[in-house]
Amino acid sequence: LFRSQEMPSASELQDLLDVSFEFDIELPQLVELRERLEQARWLEDVKLATSDPNTLTLDAMRRLIDLGVGLAPHLIVEKAMARLQELLTVSEHWDDEARCLMKARPHNSLSVLKAA
Repeated sequence: LFRSQEMPSASELQDLLDVSFEFDIELPQLVELRERLEQARWLEDVKLATSDPNTLTLDAMRRLIDLGVGLAPHLIVEKAMARLQELLTVSEHWDDEARCLMKARPHNSLSVLKAA
């Protein structure tokens, strides 16, 4: 149905599905159309979540990855999953580093924390 690198927006796909309901037959492409709609919605959620790094949490990244795993395979989804996983891995590393520095005994000076 959609073979290009571009993923139609969720609203465009929803419009196509809505039109298909007007017919009294089951079209074989509807299954793929529904899959693409799920993918497009997930991609829009990822875009929204990653648009402001100050509000993106580790839990939000994990949730998006968990949701993405259940989607039908598509190159764009796989690329977004890889970027999310990389971002999560790096973020978890820095979260661990920050926790270690905060738990250090004796407490590190501000200059040591700034250097980290």
